[in-house]
Amino acid sequence: MLAWSRLGVLLIVAVMLAGALAACGGGGDDDDGGSDGADEAVASEAQAFFVEAGCAECHGENGEGDGQNPRTEVRGTRMIIQAFRQRVRNGRGEAMPGYTEEQVSEEQLMMLWEWLRE
Repeated sequence: MLAWSRLGVLLIVAVMLAGALAACGGGGDDDDGGSDGADEAVASEAQAFFVEAGCAECHGENGEGDGQNPRTEVRGTRMIIQAFRQRVRNGRGEAMPGYTEEQVSEEQLMMLWEWLRE
C-alpha cells in the first residue's frame, strides 16, 4: 500500500510539472477569430459551479489549490476524463467526498474538466 502512495505522489508531481511546462509555451498573440466570448461565458459558468458545489473550499476559487497541499491544486490538470470522472464520483477517502450524478451532472462534470484543463 505504501508503494502506491509514493507512486501516487510521484504521479501527481509529474502531472503538475507537465502542466507547468505546458503553461510556459506559446505566448503568441494568436487571433484565430474564435468565439472568445462564448469560451469566457462557459469558463465563468464552470467557475461559478465549482464554487457553488463546494470544490473551491479546498481547491481554491480557480482550482489553484490551498497553497500548502499540492494535491489540492487541480487547475491545469492533465487527468484524462475517465480518471477525472472516477475521482469526482468516488471521491478520495475522507479528503474529498464523492458526488452523485444528481449533485454533479455528466454535463457539469465535463464542463468542469474542460475548464480545469486550461
